[in-house]
Amino acid sequence: MVSNAKFKDFIVALSAQDQQTVVDRQLRLLPAFIMQEVATTNNAKVIRKLESRLKQVRLMLSSIVAPPCL
Repeated sequence: MVSNAKFKDFIVALSAQDQQTVVDRQLRLLPAFIMQEVATTNNAKVIRKLESRLKQVRLMLSSIVAPPCL
């Protein structure tokens, strides 16, 4: 898994529509990944990383929904 900074750079480089698609997909999949990880291996390091990515994606969603005023 890439770092949150690299992930954000990747997303920012996409078109607005693609950004929305990726963010929506991540918001749908990450909670399921976290629950699956808890149920199977319960690896704290992996869970923290997934939760950190989920937090990053939520912040990105708020910046997509309400872009900064110029």
